[in-house]
Amino acid sequence: MTEKRADYRKKQAKGKNNLLNKVKAAFDDSSTVDTSDVDVNPDFTRDQSERRPLEGNGLEDYQKVAVNSPSPSISDEKRLRLKKRLNISIFVVTILIILVLLALFYL
Repeated sequence: MTEKRADYRKKQAKGKNNLLNKVKAAFDDSSTVDTSDVDVNPDFTRDQSERRPLEGNGLEDYQKVAVNSPSPSISDEKRLRLKKRLNISIFVVTILIILVLLALFYL
């Protein structure tokens, strides 16, 4: 048997309120998380032989990434070039707006 339209609407309405409550709860700092059902073994310790040591001090990989990244001067140049283009385009748009207004009111 299929469900009736009214029952379907009730389910949908409950779902919307539930979603709204979830969103509100996500931003609410006063709510507490119930951790009583979490299974934690306090006696668990990881065997040191399972851990593999990091070769060196790990800086080699970081230095490789730093060398391959673009220098800050290039990004500054790009930023200044875009800023200049933006200023020119704003100036052109304002001039065009003024010309259109003059054409509307004086012609």
